[in-house]
Parts: sequence; C-alpha cells; structure tokens
Amino acid sequence: MPLTNTPDPVETAEKPLDPASERLQQRLTRLVRTSGFIMALGLIAVFSVILYRTIGGGGKTVRTGREADITVPAAAGAQILSSSLDNGALAMVVEDGAGRSVVVVDVASGAVLARVRLVSGPVAPAP
Repeated sequence: MPLTNTPDPVETAEKPLDPASERLQQRLTRLVRTSGFIMALGLIAVFSVILYRTIGGGGKTVRTGREADITVPAAAGAQILSSSLDNGALAMVVEDGAGRSVVVVDVASGAVLARVRLVSGPVAPAP
C-alpha cells in the first residue's frame, strides 16, 4: 500500500465533451469575459470621476459679478456680528447701542429690504 494518496492518472482522465456541452461552455466563457470587461469599464469610470473631482475639476464655479460698495445706515459704533449671502440678498446681524438687529440688503441695488430688531423680554402667548 503506497504512503501517498495520489489518484491513478488513468482513472482521473477527463472525458471529451459532447458538441452541445462544448458550445455551452464556449458561450458561458464568452459571457463571463464580456461581463468582466463591462465591470472593469464601470470601475474605471467610477475611479476616473473620483479622481477628476478630487483634483478639482468637478466643483461648482462661483460667478463673481462686479464689486459693489454698499452703504447701510447704522448707528455709530455698530458692529457686524455675522453675515450670510443667499440669492443676491445679504443678511447681517448687527449689534449697536440699542441691541441686536438683522438687516437684509439687496446686493444688486444696495437697498435695505428688511430690518428686524431682536428684543429680549417676555413672550406674548399666541392667540
């Protein structure tokens, strides 16, 4: 009795496939290759988009118009605490001697659209 468990080469020889099975095997091989090729193209496309955007080619471009000097009437010693720009309207939180207020200015014309004074005190109940 041999010490190794090697199969007999005569017993393990593959039998040739019949023509129908061989055609099926060729079709499946072609299908797997085509699917692999399409998947590789998809991965290349995804990684190229990621690379393109990380390099900086896919960001939004901010169109700057003309520079504008806008004069907003405010009390002496007033400070702008924060500002936000949205759709051509500039909202600023301004603090002066009377307290804080929100001033909304149209950037294109420089006109004050709204001025809201923030007051502290008791809140009136809703009717």
